[in-house]
Amino acid sequence: MKNLLHLMLIFLLIFNSCKKEDNKKTVTSGVYDATFNFHEFSPPFKVNLKKDTVNHYSFGADSIDFNLDRNFDLVISQRLTDKSVSRIDQNNFPYCRLQLKNGLEVATRKETYPIGLGDYSSIDWVDSLHYNTRIDNISEWSATNTSRFMWAVAPTSFLNTNGCWYYFTNVEMYIGLRMKTDSGYKFGWMKVNEISRENIFFFSYAMEK
Repeated sequence: MKNLLHLMLIFLLIFNSCKKEDNKKTVTSGVYDATFNFHEFSPPFKVNLKKDTVNHYSFGADSIDFNLDRNFDLVISQRLTDKSVSRIDQNNFPYCRLQLKNGLEVATRKETYPIGLGDYSSIDWVDSLHYNTRIDNISEWSATNTSRFMWAVAPTSFLNTNGCWYYFTNVEMYIGLRMKTDSGYKFGWMKVNEISRENIFFFSYAMEK
């Protein structure tokens, strides 16, 4: 009898766990309905770059307020080095970086790289998601109030990876988003078309209400 009660208890725990999973709202990239705040940029959002003729690079930054509370949640910054620059250093290496604020996080992909003498380190890039990728069960996320690179050419001979977005040419992908609230997380996505590393267009985004 005791064993039977144990089996029944285990069954109820599994049943309730499955029921909670079934009730969980599925969020997939590129898909939205009336339960989302959706916004489409017209024209597409793009960081405008200003040339620095002294340091031989172009730089620009711009911001997005996802929940329209007049607080910018995402700062997109981009730096491109002139082709005439022969040596990349900390002051001029090219990148596209996302600064995250106000509880916003992005889905990430971890990559390891050698640092010498058989040792390795790792870096978390902004992940590139295909259309209809499930977002709410992604396990790797950035922290908020931090920065993550979409791509970068870092000034080191050991880093042999340049990020998830480095090689794209005229490719439409998505960035997974989540925002921390008092009751948990709201999930969403941002649609990106990378014509080239110089021309990255942000087309639209959707976030759970």
